[in-house]
Amino acid sequence: MKMNKAFIYQIEFFSFWHAGSGLSGSTYADSLVLKNGDNLPVIPGKTLKGLLREAAEAIHGLNDKLVSTEFITDVFGETEKVNGTEKRKEGEAFFGNATLSENLSKSLVEKKLTNSLYQVISSTQIDENGQARDHSLRQLEVTVPLTLYGSIEHLQKEAYKEQMQQCFNWIKQMGVNRNRGLGKCKFSIFN
Repeated sequence: MKMNKAFIYQIEFFSFWHAGSGLSGSTYADSLVLKNGDNLPVIPGKTLKGLLREAAEAIHGLNDKLVSTEFITDVFGETEKVNGTEKRKEGEAFFGNATLSENLSKSLVEKKLTNSLYQVISSTQIDENGQARDHSLRQLEVTVPLTLYGSIEHLQKEAYKEQMQQCFNWIKQMGVNRNRGLGKCKFSIFN
């Protein structure tokens, strides 16, 4: 059965998180969070697609009944070698950016509270004597825990929604410094 309607998912963050913009904030922070034009956090659909593909491939490697090869190639695409040349077949699914809800976004912008969504945390390297190494102080802008929403369009089969939920269940953290406790999250289908 074909399923062309989009479905909405949510990412609920339980800790500070950092989806990097690649930009530096000079003396404010060494690495800034990716934000939209209204100064609100956003996670690009391309980033989410890559994270979910990685989860799909890991699950498939453990149990191909939970996530099928067909799901991975139909949703995420594949690279084939044709006459010694790599040819990319794009996946059929479209992954939208994950953003705050429309109502919350509007309220934060109207009340000029967008800056309250971010904090800067610092870290430094410690040498063998327990002292900070020179020039090792790093400051990272992080986003406070909150919930983002995104959509995935053009899933072609109803069974793919169930397999996508398996991928969502696999992801427990995302963003920079996951090994240091940042980015704890839960993905779930919203509708």
